[in-house]
Amino acid sequence: MDHPSKVSTQLISHLSQFRDGEWNPQVRRRTELCLLDSLACYSAGLSLKNFSPTATVASNLFPSSSDSPFAAAYLYGQAANMLDYDDTLYLSHPGSPIIGAVLSVGARERLSTDRLLRGIAAGYEANWFLTTGAAPSRERAAQVRSVGVWDTVSASVGVSVALGHDDELLERVIGVAVAHSMIPYTAKWYERPVPAMKNNLGWAAAGAVLSVDLALAGQTGVTNALEGDTGMWRMAGSDRWNSDPSRLTRPGVLRTGFKLFPVCWHLQGFLKTLSELLVSVAAAEDEVVSVTLAAPRDIDRFCQWDIHAPADIAFSLPATFSLLISHVEPGPQWAAVSPEDDRLRYRKIFRHEVSENRALTLKTRRGDVLHAAIEPPDYFNPDGLGLDEEGVLAKHERLTAAALRDGAIDALASCRSCAVPNRLYTALASRA
Repeated sequence: MDHPSKVSTQLISHLSQFRDGEWNPQVRRRTELCLLDSLACYSAGLSLKNFSPTATVASNLFPSSSDSPFAAAYLYGQAANMLDYDDTLYLSHPGSPIIGAVLSVGARERLSTDRLLRGIAAGYEANWFLTTGAAPSRERAAQVRSVGVWDTVSASVGVSVALGHDDELLERVIGVAVAHSMIPYTAKWYERPVPAMKNNLGWAAAGAVLSVDLALAGQTGVTNALEGDTGMWRMAGSDRWNSDPSRLTRPGVLRTGFKLFPVCWHLQGFLKTLSELLVSVAAAEDEVVSVTLAAPRDIDRFCQWDIHAPADIAFSLPATFSLLISHVEPGPQWAAVSPEDDRLRYRKIFRHEVSENRALTLKTRRGDVLHAAIEPPDYFNPDGLGLDEEGVLAKHERLTAAALRDGAIDALASCRSCAVPNRLYTALASRA
């Protein structure tokens, strides 16, 4: 088992590329896209019915929540993840907690756009470094999942870099953040009904804000939190620490995948293939009468077609296939569909065949057969399956409220990168 003598030192040293100095233009642009995609998901999440309990409780706890970065980070993390449309980096959802925390503290401290972007890029890199280093063996992963358990640490790193902290303070922040991190869990969302709070990313974001402020006030946390056989990787549910330097040659933001559809990342490739085949069906003015998905046995957990709650949609291939066939635009409409909605009628034509070779076959009313092979997802490089820049910009335009969209445009204007993005902060405070 690989235990670097000082994992935190290795991590902090690795983050130097984002802390100051010249940007890699590709990394900066990709970081901007991470922000735009996250703002779109946040804006869409605010409108969802199953977000209202979060908003109600937060307003009772924090009557002036617009002035509280802790509350703002919590609400952002919850809203941005609510639709399951937020980005993916090695089975994690980095944007919701990292961007939520960085923006919330950035608004309080009136940080420039450049500092925000540096914090976001560093947070994603910390997430990539830690989640891949602590990746459990296949056998252990089948028992305990640790999705999200590193998010408070990653978001804390992002905030700390955005604020320009030195190495000593950054290491203290990590130690405090470990103590505020969530425990691993056993992926209970595969059971029905799927909980509206699948991932507690609001707490991950708010916990990061609290961790940084405590560290600034002099609080100390876990000593050598990432080191040795008692390092946080064990808290994270893993059975090993296995840092691979070759994985660090490409920054995390460049690997990040932006979702085409508001569903679990495991389903993106299947839905993308279906959407491509449906183009031919529409061109022929035909109708799908049979859908057969060949996929490994573990995909069966995504093949339940009964819908008990809105969050079930994001984990049901029969339901999401039916919505695509029914031409329902991916986004908040998917979470608003009732179990009796006629647009879910195509669930009954869906069939899963167990096979190690992934493929999709459609049969149409006219007797045509459309077939396509499906590549297994690359979880180390999800960007290859996700939206490209044009797709992210279109998603942002479609889902983001006007005031927030205008604030983002103003913030990312190249000539104002060192200016404070006041319009963005104002829009976030109003939860437009």
